[in-house]
Amino acid sequence: MLNHTRQQGFNVIELMVTLFVGAIVLSVGVPAFSNFAANNRLATASNDIATTLHLARTEAVKRRAAVSVCPSNNWDSNNPSCGGNDFTNGWIVFVDALAPALPDLAHNGAADVLLAHGPLNDKVTLGVADAANPIGNGGFVSFGTNGFPIANIGGNRGVFNFQLCDDRGDKDVGGGIAAGRWIQIAPTGRPQVYRQQTQVQSGANPTNGC
Repeated sequence: MLNHTRQQGFNVIELMVTLFVGAIVLSVGVPAFSNFAANNRLATASNDIATTLHLARTEAVKRRAAVSVCPSNNWDSNNPSCGGNDFTNGWIVFVDALAPALPDLAHNGAADVLLAHGPLNDKVTLGVADAANPIGNGGFVSFGTNGFPIANIGGNRGVFNFQLCDDRGDKDVGGGIAAGRWIQIAPTGRPQVYRQQTQVQSGANPTNGC
């Protein structure tokens, strides 16, 4: 005698419920993942800049030399140099001048280059300012032998503030945390990363926030 087994499957109502639940999961999950990825991009970019500034300041004190950070379009070459007006395209950290010589935003060869960093993620935008006003996307950062930042070299204004944003603009991503990041170099040379929306968007931020 043959045994017949019935194949179980979805009926129309069960299929519709499954699709409905799936649509809800996607509507919640995709935006959450997108926000998570954007937060990671901003965090990575701000950490890279803060780490760069810490390195430059530490090396200036250790070497008794002015150490500078500048945008570089050829950061990946064997002998990279300052060039371009936008840190988002890459930058270099280099020994600018041994004391008592004054920095001139140039180095004497590849051996003086301490770090070469590639471009930021293309979804991240960057604005810079001196101690009080935006200066576009150019400028430089230079630390003296005491680790203090230098405000002006040959008529070029030093960068004291970095503002990182993305297409979310001025948005609270939860708990008062801003989508953007503000990095400020204190008069002593120590970089500080601000994450709170009230800080990033405050009048104390010369870059004017996101």
